[in-house]
Amino acid sequence: MTKSSGQMPSSLEDDPLDGMTPFQKVLYRSKQQPLVPLGCLGTTIAVILAAKGVRTGDSRSAQKWFRWRVGLQGLTLVALLFGSYYYADNYKKQTKTQEELNIEKAKMREKLWVEELERRDAEIKDRQRRAALARKHRVEEEK
Repeated sequence: MTKSSGQMPSSLEDDPLDGMTPFQKVLYRSKQQPLVPLGCLGTTIAVILAAKGVRTGDSRSAQKWFRWRVGLQGLTLVALLFGSYYYADNYKKQTKTQEELNIEKAKMREKLWVEELERRDAEIKDRQRRAALARKHRVEEEK
């Protein structure tokens, strides 16, 4: 849903990933959590070296690299979970801040509305006072 589609804007349109190419998204996420792509790269290298060990018949080397693969996958998973937790916490803080701004804005609107009602009430009382004075003046003139 984009603003140019003629539909109402969504709160999700502030997403920094909107309008990015897939490669730009990968770079953006890699800068946020640099350990995840490094772990993926290390895991891939370990799998390639393990496959090479299996193909050449070097079972010791293959076992060593399979163990490295498991370890690197575990570290990548830990980095992914930690990064998710960290960025979810930051998102909650930003959302909370946005909620606080919305509450403050609502209080300001309420205050302005109360001031407007008080102003209108003062105008009505002033008109009633002037009307009473005008009636009193007419009654006095008629006597």
